Amino acid sequence: MLKLADGMEEIMGDKVTSAERVATREIGGRRLEIMRLTWRDAAGLSYDVTDADSGDDLTPNESFDDFPTDEQLAALVEEAGEPG
Repeated sequence: MLKLADGMEEIMGDKVTSAERVATREIGGRRLEIMRLTWRDAAGLSYDVTDADSGDDLTPNESFDDFPTDEQLAALVEEAGEPG
């Protein structure tokens, strides 16, 4: 189990009960980690994406409701620009 980042447990008024790295993908020359979050007071799961090398959160404002496709990951990489 991975430690939650500061503030990650307080999102949308719910509490994250677990965060698990479920996949790593290389997209646009960047290694991305996909995290599956489960919630105490909300049904379903959500998925966050971070840059594995820099630690940058590529989904700071909104998580994916379903496992992100490679096309969605590529859009995140393009939107984020250079890491750091």
